[in-house]
Parts: sequence; structure tokens; C-alpha cells
Amino acid sequence: MPLTALALVLLAAVLHASWNLVVKASRDRLVAAWMQTTMGALLFVPVLVVQGIPVDQWQALGASAVLHLGYSLTLVAGYDRGDLSVVYPIARGSAPILVTVGAALFLGDLPETVGVLAVVLIAGGILSMMRGAGDGVPWALACGGFIAAYTVIDGGAVRSGAGSLRYVVCLIALNAITLGAVVLATRGVRGMREALPHDAWRNGFAGAASVIAYTLVLTAARWAPLGLVSAVRETSVVLGALGGWVLLHEPLGPRRIRASVLIAVGLMVLVAA
Repeated sequence: MPLTALALVLLAAVLHASWNLVVKASRDRLVAAWMQTTMGALLFVPVLVVQGIPVDQWQALGASAVLHLGYSLTLVAGYDRGDLSVVYPIARGSAPILVTVGAALFLGDLPETVGVLAVVLIAGGILSMMRGAGDGVPWALACGGFIAAYTVIDGGAVRSGAGSLRYVVCLIALNAITLGAVVLATRGVRGMREALPHDAWRNGFAGAASVIAYTLVLTAARWAPLGLVSAVRETSVVLGALGGWVLLHEPLGPRRIRASVLIAVGLMVLVAA
């Protein structure tokens, strides 16, 4: 993997773990996810004014918007039922294997043998956290499926000509609309209005972080196999586990530490590939 692509994806991992910490720490996680998505869209909407809407990618955007809604809902459901340091690794860890298979089948994106080994090591370390993980596991696995599906679709769309940033901003805007409809149906206008003043600055940061993180990932996918990009991105689970331990006071036992070491080994193999 080129060093530039690696640097972009590692920065994306830091940003991604950060906004997930904000969601988990929120009072109403569904409303927080909607606020973050909406604020991220509003902050970056000038990009669409300058660069235009990628109308030639409407099919990919439509399909991805549906998948992102499923991702948001299953992620929130997982966080409502389990620790960040468990749900986040499982959700993110189940994605690289699925992305690698999907990219190989639909995009002809075949990593080298060493790259496949790295994906297996990283995903294996993450998935080892599943044992005895509790009620959040089914939702985390479903979330991983949505992640894999939209990553393949979005990676293909960007490679076919859509600019990474304007594509992501348009996608986030669509996600804000669909997620807003769910929040409106479940919380009502009053609930949405009352939630707006709470944690505004944190949700604004998290919204911006989510847009930038995904843009970096799709940009890196122009220069490296999508499965490998997805695998490196999942190193954010180590940061998420540490953040859950330090900031949310979640347990970080020997098994999670061993899994983190396995992920680090997989990353070193990936760099050497």
C-alpha cells in the first residue's frame, strides 16, 4: 500500500473513532447521530455549490443512502445494548472480509497474498472480541454488513469518476434527510427541537469528522485495493477500545488487549505488502 494512502486512512481512523465516542456518550444516540449527520452536511454543503452535485452517480448515491441509513440505525441499536469497546470493534471488524470479497467479485479488486493475510489478521483480531460480548453483537454484525455493502458501492462510484469530497457530501446530505425522517417519526418535532441545544459543539465536530474521515478513505481507495483500505481503516477499533476504556470507563481485559496486538501485527504486514 502506498504510504500516502496509508497516512490518509490512519487519519480517517482517528477521526472515525472520535465521532463514535461522541455518539456513544450522547443522551439520545439516535438524535445525536441525526444531528451529527445534519451538521456535517451543512458544514460542507458549499462544496456542492462550487463543484456541483454528482448527478451521474444517482444510482450509487441512492443505494448507498439506503445502506447508510441501515448502518446508522444498527450502530445506534448496538450502542444502546452494549459497550463501545465491544460493539465498535465487531461492527468495523466484520466489514474488511466482506469488503474484500465484494471488491473482488464486483470491482475486480484482488489484493496480493500478503495483503489477504493482513486482512485476515486484522479481522481475526477484531472478531476475537465477539466471545461473550452480549446483546449488542447481532446489531454490530448487521452494521458490519451495511458497512461492507456501502463501501463497495461508494468505492466503485468514486473510481468511475465522481469526486471524493462532493460525492461524500451529497451522500451525507441524503443520509441526514433519511435519518431525519426516522427521528421525526420516533421522537416528533418537539423531541427534535429540544435536542438541538444539547452538545451542539460536540455534534458539530463529530459531523465534520465523519465527512472528512470518509472522504479520506475514498480518496485512498483510488491508489490502493479497497479491501486493504477498509482493513487499515478498521484499526480505529483499537482507538475506540482505548477511548471506551479511558473516557467511558469500560473494561479493557486481556482478551481485548491481545486482539489489539493482533490488529497491530496485521497492520505491519499490510505496510510491508
